[in-house]
Amino acid sequence: MPRQLPPTHLRVPSAPSVPSRFHTSATETVVVNHYQTDKLIPTIPGFRTSAAFFTSLSANLRIDPDLPSPLGTPNSFRTGLSTFPLPPPSPLSFSTLALPNPYLSTLPETMSSYPSIHEPTPKPADTLPSLSTYTATDPSDRTEALRLIADSVAQQRQLASKMLVFHPFNLAVYVLTIAILAQYFYKTGADPLILLTTIGGITMISLAAIRMAVGNYLSLAEEINWDWLGDDKVIVVKWGENIIGALVLAWEDSEPGKKRSGRRRRGKAVVRAWTVKLKYRGKGIGEGLLEEAVKVAGERGDDGIVFDGDHANSKRVLPAFYNGFLDRRELRAEKALEKVADEKGNFRQRRGSPTWGSR
Repeated sequence: MPRQLPPTHLRVPSAPSVPSRFHTSATETVVVNHYQTDKLIPTIPGFRTSAAFFTSLSANLRIDPDLPSPLGTPNSFRTGLSTFPLPPPSPLSFSTLALPNPYLSTLPETMSSYPSIHEPTPKPADTLPSLSTYTATDPSDRTEALRLIADSVAQQRQLASKMLVFHPFNLAVYVLTIAILAQYFYKTGADPLILLTTIGGITMISLAAIRMAVGNYLSLAEEINWDWLGDDKVIVVKWGENIIGALVLAWEDSEPGKKRSGRRRRGKAVVRAWTVKLKYRGKGIGEGLLEEAVKVAGERGDDGIVFDGDHANSKRVLPAFYNGFLDRRELRAEKALEKVADEKGNFRQRRGSPTWGSR
């Protein structure tokens, strides 16, 4: 079928050629109007809108490749128009920037309320509580020191329990008992589950026996009271508001817990108790207590200073066979006191002398 041409009354004359919007020169860029004044604007059949409207709309919607892009426009898409100067900015931009900002006036006050980064930060040592060693005269300090001494006596219960559990003789007896039971159950062909249950029962019985054997240390701790202390001097170490060390100082010519007369015969000072809170041990707190005790004894004109034979931690509830660890601790304490007395003491005789502390 041959192609039919549209009727002549529907033919639309071709749109006039549109000259370029920009005429460039060496000095400026001039925008030229697209439309001439006296020519008719062509229309599209079936639409009331002119063709020039769509031409203008497509031209306005076209994105200039020279505009900044956050994705970075490839160089192949850039044209020579990027070398031309941009049009001057709109006057509205200057009027907008010139408006006053109501928040700028309050910003310095808000920022000044925070500490400056140039201010020196306080050193950690400035915030630590003070450590002081002194003779306690306040009843609250003496009560706290007495409680600390009683706790040290009660803590010997844990040491004695550990000694019983890990003592070589007790471990050998326990292993031998388990081996005999295993041999017996193996020969009789009993269920292994019964063997495990028996071993667990023996273990629980052994731990219960150890707990009962060292329970008397709690009774000894209850004996540390005001009657035991009497009027003896109490030297304490205070860390901030907490007492972390205590030492009870008496004299050999006076009975423990008994008030002494105003006239006293010169003799030796004796240490009836010496303890430091558990987590502060090994940090020199105990040595500071001994130094203060030696200082007090020297000021009173004593001949020397020794540990009392019946001091707070001297009593034992287990046979001597199991007290080796506690005895070694007591020997180390005596050597520490002897060292401090020789270095810091101002006694008439030295600890190394055979007649030290005698008249």
